[in-house]
Amino acid sequence: MLHPPPSRARYDRRSGAIIFEFYNGSTFMVPARSLEGLADASEREIAGVELIGESVHWESLNVDHKIALLMNGIFGSPVFTSRLARTTSEGLSGLEEPPSDEWVGPVIEFLSANLPGDRELGWEHHFVTAYQIGCEALVALGQADETTHGAVPRDNPALPAILPRWDDVATAVIYLAAQNGLITFLGCDDAGPAQRVGARNQAPHQPGNEMWAARADPQVTSVLRSLGLLDGYEWTTASETVMWRDSPVEWQIDFTSDPRFIDAVNDACEYMPDNIREKIDRLTRITEDDIAAHSSGVNQKDGGVPKQSVARMPPKTPDEVRATIYWIRSHDFDELFYQFWRIGEGWLPAGEAKRTLEIFNDPLAIAMRRAVATRLYPDLPRLAE
Repeated sequence: MLHPPPSRARYDRRSGAIIFEFYNGSTFMVPARSLEGLADASEREIAGVELIGESVHWESLNVDHKIALLMNGIFGSPVFTSRLARTTSEGLSGLEEPPSDEWVGPVIEFLSANLPGDRELGWEHHFVTAYQIGCEALVALGQADETTHGAVPRDNPALPAILPRWDDVATAVIYLAAQNGLITFLGCDDAGPAQRVGARNQAPHQPGNEMWAARADPQVTSVLRSLGLLDGYEWTTASETVMWRDSPVEWQIDFTSDPRFIDAVNDACEYMPDNIREKIDRLTRITEDDIAAHSSGVNQKDGGVPKQSVARMPPKTPDEVRATIYWIRSHDFDELFYQFWRIGEGWLPAGEAKRTLEIFNDPLAIAMRRAVATRLYPDLPRLAE
């Protein structure tokens, strides 16, 4: 045996590492998703690690690794180890995220050219979701300063030390392209001239979804390639969960039945950080003071109805007010997922959460909120609406 006797092996979700503890008091850790067989596993599956003699074992994944080999930097078979070394040296993640120097310039150019406005006077979002997120992305990329109605270009733009998340930026590009008609999503029976993209089985977990096809302007295909979403004219593996966040109605995507989504629901409930749980619990508690405060607001403003009209409107009952508050708070619940949760990673640590863009109206985040609310608060069905 080339290492001290092991006493325990466990998964530390915060660091994403398998922690080995030894009887002599020493410890050793290895990044879990760098191990062969674990890259695409769920958090729950990884947490099922068992110590068996001088090896670790994952029953549900049928995966084994010898501790001595891990301590020598051997994380799998020779082929896997070679590929891992190449991937690491190229700076790619498990989602095939491209290096930032490939996409930052094209993204800034695309956003600047396609948001309402220009680099001289600034950009207006007109309170349109795609434009609001596009302006937010330009601000996060150090190119502009936020205003009430959009963004104004900086005199001396410079990239921030910490860039926004690649997947969020990619989603912002898709939203803006779709909003401006620069990409249109096709049903299986649609036909038309070239500049088609995605004509292959993009979703192997979803039988019958063989044609995630679209027509795109050349500038869109170019920026999507830089973001690693397209390889030539075919969607990449990394594009799939990004496209879940747009979910074009033409494609009829049902990601809620995908095993990755189902595992993510389990993980989001089981590994919810205490600070997130406290915020959610607060959203579920409606006190008499909450009802009184909301009722007072309704009587004064009633959602913008002119004051002279309020007198003719019947007062809301406490039950009606409670239902309205739950409806409002379901959107507050969504905001937690917009900022702190991402598919494949679950709840983000504080530092990573600061890199997120607020992709509001994100159907993936909303679907996760509904599933978590259904699981954790079955007696409050309005939170899952």
